[in-house]
Amino acid sequence: MKFLLDENLSELHAKTLRSMGHDVVSVVELGLSGADDLDVRDAAIEQARILVTLDADFANILRYPPANTPGVVRLRLHPAVEEAIDTMLRYAIPRLAGINLSGKLAVVDERKIRIRG
Repeated sequence: MKFLLDENLSELHAKTLRSMGHDVVSVVELGLSGADDLDVRDAAIEQARILVTLDADFANILRYPPANTPGVVRLRLHPAVEEAIDTMLRYAIPRLAGINLSGKLAVVDERKIRIRG
């Protein structure tokens, strides 16, 4: 799978996904640190990458509809510390690998994965 990691995810998370065999680029690597959410969304679309984020704004399907995107994975956890995010990625991404996320929003929390769209 091809992913774009939002700036709220670290290099550790990119390394984790790469070690799982995925093609990963971060917003930081693209020089989009501090960019508007619409610019981040556009970058994901232009590069055909699933956006992975902690940003709750991307879960607002009226403001950021997942239609016409490669997909969005919103990680929902508290506290959002490095180790917890890493654990969630290791849990969720293999489960999402067999699902076509194009045009969909996947919200992942500690108990379940919900897919909308």
